[in-house]
Amino acid sequence: MQFLTGGGTMGARIQAYDWSASPLGPVETWPLFHRITLSNMLRSKLPTYLLWGPELIAFYNDACLPLRGIRPEALGRPLPQVWVETWDVVSPLVAQARRGEATYVQDLPVDIIQRKGYPETTWWNGSFSPVMNESDQVGGVLIIIHETTERVLGEQRLRFLIDLSTRLRGITEARDVMLTAAEMLGRHLRVNSAGYAEVSASGESFTVEHDWSDGTTPSFAGQYRVSDFGLLIERELKAGHAIHINDALADPRTAAEKVAASFTRAGYRAVVIVPLIKNDRQVATLFVHQAEPRHWHDDEVTLVQEVAERTWTAVLRARAETALRESEERFRQFAEHSTDVLWIQDADTMQMEYLSPAYERVWGRSPDAFKDRSQWAETVHPEDRECALQATERVLQGETVAHEYRVVRPDGSMRYVHIIGFPILDDHRRVRRIAGIARDITQHDGSMVYVVDNDEASRRDLCLRLQQAGYEVKAFASAQAFLEVAPVLVPGCVVLDTGAPEAGGLMIPKELKARRAGLPVIVIGETRGNSTVGVQAMKAGAVDFLDVPYRPEQLLDALASAQAGIRETAERNETMELARARIAALPVRERAVLDGLLAGGTNKTIARDLGLSPRTVEAHRARIMERLGAQSLPELVQIAVGAGLQPKPPVR
Repeated sequence: MQFLTGGGTMGARIQAYDWSASPLGPVETWPLFHRITLSNMLRSKLPTYLLWGPELIAFYNDACLPLRGIRPEALGRPLPQVWVETWDVVSPLVAQARRGEATYVQDLPVDIIQRKGYPETTWWNGSFSPVMNESDQVGGVLIIIHETTERVLGEQRLRFLIDLSTRLRGITEARDVMLTAAEMLGRHLRVNSAGYAEVSASGESFTVEHDWSDGTTPSFAGQYRVSDFGLLIERELKAGHAIHINDALADPRTAAEKVAASFTRAGYRAVVIVPLIKNDRQVATLFVHQAEPRHWHDDEVTLVQEVAERTWTAVLRARAETALRESEERFRQFAEHSTDVLWIQDADTMQMEYLSPAYERVWGRSPDAFKDRSQWAETVHPEDRECALQATERVLQGETVAHEYRVVRPDGSMRYVHIIGFPILDDHRRVRRIAGIARDITQHDGSMVYVVDNDEASRRDLCLRLQQAGYEVKAFASAQAFLEVAPVLVPGCVVLDTGAPEAGGLMIPKELKARRAGLPVIVIGETRGNSTVGVQAMKAGAVDFLDVPYRPEQLLDALASAQAGIRETAERNETMELARARIAALPVRERAVLDGLLAGGTNKTIARDLGLSPRTVEAHRARIMERLGAQSLPELVQIAVGAGLQPKPPVR
């Protein structure tokens, strides 16, 4: 049995196995092609099964051992007996291979019970290939498998968190934030109920204002004493430990009769409870309930923790916005830290009552130097000034107006700002004040570099090297820390060192790609001869991959390329925004002529549709081309379409 030499643990088992009672007979009688295939399979580093004969007798290699868990021994047994719980899924693929047709499946969902002793949904990639005998007939089936459960669950969790953040961002009431987060989490985890509880200042009680239920269990809304759920639970929560209980009647923390009764009265047996500790005090918890015993996976507990933090953040944000509407003082506290410019003006005198510090960052002028409306008007680009003044007049008449214009700074540079102006009414519904928010929407040149590396020494050296090359650098020790602030970062390049798991792996390019954020990612990693590492990074959304060790100039070249892309996008967006502003400022008649040109009309047809003379249309057309900087009709159409205009049917 020399062909078993080097076959590892499974080679030794096959050699020691009593094959006399097997349909295959003694090892010495096995066909040569069987032994060769088996020998190759045993030496493979990929989890591989070999099924032989019409009985599908199972062989497998050492790489399969970690995947088997606590299942009964499979060696020498027919596969339908070994894979009983998955046979309905696998049997069509095996049957196809036995007909001589190879099959490959990706992320195939399979429900498993036996592997770890509890039900679990798993995902697999698998190759099912026929193995031919000396008669060129199918003698067996070769199955190569790879579990993708961790990746699939990670992608599902990432998509869920993105959806959750998007939903919560648009909610203004704290109670709606709590209910939305609970419902989304409950449906995602397929639990019976979920909710967000706020803990009293004393820490002795908690209140669930609203919870979500799938309808099979009663609502958990109400006020409760923390001690009702056991001293051990109370201690762990106050210490900030996440709790997951698979069965409240069996868990030593809840098995006491009084504590178990509290759980059963509430209608659940399995729970995950995540405390939120702020300033050394438990302020809230997020929980999910299951009416029947359930084994909680680590990734499920981690997800509840992430949702708890995001819910807490969203609740705070919603309450801050509510307070902003109710109290001028609270408004001031918020505005002092805002990156947007906020102001309040007296509607009669037009004197500025409040102007936030961000004004200096955007306008390049001190808020203290602001005097009156005429001074503000001088800061607006001459081509945009009339429209900006008209928008202010509309706000004074009681309208809420959103518009954009260019600001000319003292050094001659320009900034594009998006303005939302709104009236503040007195008790008699008269406009007493006008207020507004200005956001700088100017695209940056991308000279900022965000370094994500959990190794302090490596992070420090990389930052120093980039600063010496002239880049402005901001460092992060983890992917989570970076992604938490990514939505508010100015455009720039991300340098991600994936050398340690704590850095976040490829989570950053995946999430930025999903968000379509203007932050190109350069990944630094070690392939060790495995080219798929770089391919995976590029598929995840990275713009470049540097294999360790790399030369410093390679990183600088990659940054220069990414920065050029950012500038190109910024220039394209700036041109588009300028065209939009100029089109918005066109007089009504010229805009109608432009619409006619976009619809393919000639001077004569447009003149007929608008009730004008062809000569008048020709004059309008010349002024439009001059305003938009177009040298020809095709260029004019290109500019208009680039600014987002769509052809309209001619006016009749």
